[in-house]
Amino acid sequence: MNMHERTVSQRLKTPKGIAGLAILAFFILMAVSAPFLAPYGASDISSQPLLSPDDDHPLGTDDVGRDIFTELLYGSRTSLTVAFVVSLGVLVIGTLGGVFSGYVGGTFDRVLMRGVDIFLMIPDLPLILILAAYLRPSIWNIIFILIIMGWPVGARVTRAQTRTLKVSGHVDFARVSGAEPWYVVRKHIVPDLYPIMVTTIVMQSIRAILSESGLAFLGLGDPSYPSWGTMIKYAIAYPMIFFTDAWMWWLLPAGMCITLLVLGFVLLGQSLEGDY
Repeated sequence: MNMHERTVSQRLKTPKGIAGLAILAFFILMAVSAPFLAPYGASDISSQPLLSPDDDHPLGTDDVGRDIFTELLYGSRTSLTVAFVVSLGVLVIGTLGGVFSGYVGGTFDRVLMRGVDIFLMIPDLPLILILAAYLRPSIWNIIFILIIMGWPVGARVTRAQTRTLKVSGHVDFARVSGAEPWYVVRKHIVPDLYPIMVTTIVMQSIRAILSESGLAFLGLGDPSYPSWGTMIKYAIAYPMIFFTDAWMWWLLPAGMCITLLVLGFVLLGQSLEGDY
């Protein structure tokens, strides 16, 4: 077990790490077991509209008769899929672009960083809304948009750290010793980018969860994928939602799931960053 592996293990054993892992594990289990735990299909109209919670419908039904508990379970799959794919895509593209830009330098560095600057000057939220409205409603289009809009930040930060590491003593020694550039990058630069990579995964996962839920709330999500944002949208649109008890079993669970999942990623990120 190397130094980084030991450090990760120690960080995850802190109270924040344990809490973050527990929350994330809960939602992963919820997503994986959705087909087995859900009493109905994701889009089934199972009963009468606006039924109160009972044995057949643990969280009641919505205004068209869909089982809310089923929607909640399948909504976790959508949020986690978007979070993991977006964070992985941003991490890979941003890290590769930033490392090679910072290490190679020259024309490649100047051209890539000017492109990054252009992306960073564009307001993030309006462009995401425009692209989501223009493209066909699809979960993969949302993922593509979030990756395209997210990688420049990671690339900029990674490039700055790579330029600092490039002139450090252990990297200079490796180069003078005849090590190939790819070996230097893989063994002496990328491992030292661990804190940035952790922050990228956590922040992009949070951004993806909130963005997907927000787009679904605005009606720009994929209608074929159940979403917590869509649940909140229809609950708030119901005229009598706050004049009955329906908000407690229709609106509140989806909002709590979004909040808890984001909190889990925050706690996990804080524990892994530690004293780096």
